Amino acid sequence: MDEIRGDTFAEGSSTLPIDKTLPSLEHQPPRPTSPTLCSTEHNFLESPTDPSPGGIAAQLRRFCSYSRTMQASHLMERYTALVKEDPHMYRAAESLLSTLSYLATNRVPIEIIELLYMSSNLLRYVNDRILSGKGSSSDRDELEADRDRLEQMLQVLQCVEVFVELSARRLGGSPLKWLVVAALAAVKISIRLCLIYQHNRILIGSFGMNDAPKGWVGPRSGIFFKQSHPNSNIPYHIPNKDLVLAELCYTLRPIIHLTALGLFKSKSWIPFTLALGLDVFSLKSLQKIQHPTDRQTNELSRRKLALLLYLFRSPFYNQITEHRLTPFLDYVSRIPIVGLFTDGITDYLPDWQKIYSYVWGS
Repeated sequence: MDEIRGDTFAEGSSTLPIDKTLPSLEHQPPRPTSPTLCSTEHNFLESPTDPSPGGIAAQLRRFCSYSRTMQASHLMERYTALVKEDPHMYRAAESLLSTLSYLATNRVPIEIIELLYMSSNLLRYVNDRILSGKGSSSDRDELEADRDRLEQMLQVLQCVEVFVELSARRLGGSPLKWLVVAALAAVKISIRLCLIYQHNRILIGSFGMNDAPKGWVGPRSGIFFKQSHPNSNIPYHIPNKDLVLAELCYTLRPIIHLTALGLFKSKSWIPFTLALGLDVFSLKSLQKIQHPTDRQTNELSRRKLALLLYLFRSPFYNQITEHRLTPFLDYVSRIPIVGLFTDGITDYLPDWQKIYSYVWGS
């Protein structure tokens, strides 16, 4: 029979210490557990015994959302690299979408035409920011980054406002259309007021005039090199009260016109005259600005050119322009090849004239 004496174990002729062969449970190291998602640094999943209701489901949703965010970030980085490597190809894609929108006139619904045109504008906006190096804000202070975000919001609204207006008209008719138009005007005015009073900005540009980067593309490498202008980095000076008042007149003109339009209807000359007076006063005052930057000069030229839109704004268009323009387009349409373009203009002009964001947008 085996005997146990003290701390030894006797079996036959061999004697072994217990602490070398049978380690005590108190001295055993903790048993390693298999790694789980709850131990990762992102802590996407909680323990299976998480008592909170829907804990695992909520963490799974956050994990899927994080995965989509990372995937979108990777795709954006890849797209940025491709645009910088071959900007000509992506400029061609912009032109293709824009050309398709013109060729589709009178062949598909106007909402599809504006969807193509909006896509072209958004693509051009994204590519311009990539090539101009505005996508990164790591080297800018908080105030400059905030101003850039406000300008981005304004430019994106200008890209999509026509399509949003047409979609609202399609879904809810005229009441929803005017509600959306007023909401867009209010948002744009709020952004412009923030830029005026918080960032001392006047002659706030519109998309398509001031954001295309200047430079050249290397003939061998195909890399886009930005070209700096000696006047491009001049800081904005705090404008005086007259310039601020002039910019306010331009900024508030859409909401003043919409209010007058609701009170006096579209056939009245009062909304038209109010808007024209505000634009003329604003332009005359803003011409006094000293040492304007390139962006301000371009925006001032754009606003002067935009005065031609008053020829197509009611009631001037309905009572004067239409009676003279229609016979001219009919005459020109008889000319070979030229008639292909004038026919499209003749057919599209009545629909275009009814789009508030085109005719009265700012």
